[in-house]
Amino acid sequence: MSVSEHALAEQVARTAIEGIDRLQRLLATLVVRLTGSVRAAAFWVATLLPLSYLPLLATGVTAENPFGFVALLCGNGVAFVIGHAHRRGERVEAR
Repeated sequence: MSVSEHALAEQVARTAIEGIDRLQRLLATLVVRLTGSVRAAAFWVATLLPLSYLPLLATGVTAENPFGFVALLCGNGVAFVIGHAHRRGERVEAR
């Protein structure tokens, strides 16, 4: 391998490594932003979903479809778990 071929191979390797580093930073940023969005959505679903319980109980929908109501309760529980950390990191950083 000549000196110019070696230099070219070294430059290609360096460019590839820099590209991989940029891609890793981009993916990390994307994951952080998506995680925040999912947590925010889950927080608001967990907060507002219980407002539908009383009308469902009052109209008798839960008597007709008890498994649907149980699924709604389970979904609310999952939303509470996922959305629990919403904005918690911002409060900790502000201290």
